[in-house]
Amino acid sequence: MTDPARRAKLLRELEQDFIPDYDALNMPSADKRAAYALEHIAFRVGKIEESLAKIASAIEALLAKA
Repeated sequence: MTDPARRAKLLRELEQDFIPDYDALNMPSADKRAAYALEHIAFRVGKIEESLAKIASAIEALLAKA
């Protein structure tokens, strides 16, 4: 993704809690709703992986000193 403004907007949206807000009369297809939910899940899992990597590095650093 090369457009910084678009990337920043997408990151802001993904950092918010996932709350589907669909109008019953204008609901997107099930595929679109699922894709939207999966994007949020993937983003959160990525954040968890980043946190776990930091924790693992800190533990490895402590073990290396011992």
